[in-house]
Amino acid sequence: MKVVAILAFSLLVTLASAQGNYKKVCYFANWAYYRNGAGQYGTDKLDPFECTHVIYGFAVLDGTTYEMKVYDPWVDIDLGGYQTFTALKTRNPALKTLIALGGWNDSAFTTQYSELVSDPAKMANFVEKAVIFIRQYNFDGLDFDWEYPGDPGNPEDKENFITLLRLLREAFEPYNLLLTMAPSCSPARAEVSYNIPALAEVVDFVNFMAYDIHGAWENTVDHHAPLYRQIDLGLPSYGRSFRLADPSETALLSPAIGPGPLGPFTGQDGFLSLYEICTNQQNGWTVVTDPTGVMGPYAYSDISWVSWDDIDMTITKVKYAMSKGLGGIMFWELSLDDFMSVCNMGPRPFSNAISATLEGRPFNTTTPAPTGKPPTTSPPITCSIHGEYYADPSDCRKYYQCVYGVIQVYYCPTSLAFNSNIDQCDWPYNVPGCY
Repeated sequence: MKVVAILAFSLLVTLASAQGNYKKVCYFANWAYYRNGAGQYGTDKLDPFECTHVIYGFAVLDGTTYEMKVYDPWVDIDLGGYQTFTALKTRNPALKTLIALGGWNDSAFTTQYSELVSDPAKMANFVEKAVIFIRQYNFDGLDFDWEYPGDPGNPEDKENFITLLRLLREAFEPYNLLLTMAPSCSPARAEVSYNIPALAEVVDFVNFMAYDIHGAWENTVDHHAPLYRQIDLGLPSYGRSFRLADPSETALLSPAIGPGPLGPFTGQDGFLSLYEICTNQQNGWTVVTDPTGVMGPYAYSDISWVSWDDIDMTITKVKYAMSKGLGGIMFWELSLDDFMSVCNMGPRPFSNAISATLEGRPFNTTTPAPTGKPPTTSPPITCSIHGEYYADPSDCRKYYQCVYGVIQVYYCPTSLAFNSNIDQCDWPYNVPGCY
């Protein structure tokens, strides 16, 4: 098991060295469009400068033709999900947009992916149609999310999957398409599912899912994304929740009897977004912070219990990944970040903390004071309309936003400038006086 873990880590380091600059890989889940009220999140809310790579989840595998197909034609096609997503590149030509295939619902506990890779004719047809699919919808590549090769009981999947990835690599090269994948970070899973040295030769980079290590499928509560127990690259902007067997037993490894209640917006058992967790904190949940710093906090109220990565732990993990020479950070998922500023750290604090840390900038994790008066170091502006943006008159990268009467300070990524005409970071030549 240790050998597998070391090999997996070596893969990440090798790919990081080949990539150069840090990547910030962000997933977008198309089903967030259906969330209630303020939790609704479509491609119209995406910022083209927030990430270096964005991945649209998910396309699925047709169980009859063994070809990629659109998962939700209404959201993905009729409402312009794909089109709006890939059009982000018109505002940020450096951005890469990928389509993810598979995911938990489509590939876990199914046989169709094993059937695909076991048949050379099916694989050849899949590869041909995948190239057509990706180019038709203007994606820059494919993120292969098979969860997981070799399960259930198909040991031949491990090598067959590599064969399919090699075929995809060869077919993608004439079009400069990216090929990535999202494997489990479990050494036991890696032993069964992945030929790690071969993966290092065929994919552009991997997004290790260093989360969901624990959840309500177990009978004790535990943190689902601890820092030092696993290789760290993928970060979660959500928490896993449980129902306690006894409300007086709230510590880690206390008995649990199932998933926590549905979040009011995400509506999923055992699962809460960052902004839902912050709402719970404001409603009086007890928060416990790990004094050793090896995992994020957990919180509880009555029989409900949740663990997650707060912003401090997120920054710690990013610094850890950087110290190990990894290629960057991936996180699941954009619509689960606090885009509504519930946590009182401005919109998208999870994502902004990642960007700031990767760029070597500090990120303020303290809660702003509840006052409408700007600090003396802020520019002379009046914070009147919630969500309104202001450019800094003396720093092209610096800008401000009014968040419920409090001025929040932000910086565009290096080499970009804030454009007041579109309220986004933009190329400097589009911003008067910044070129």
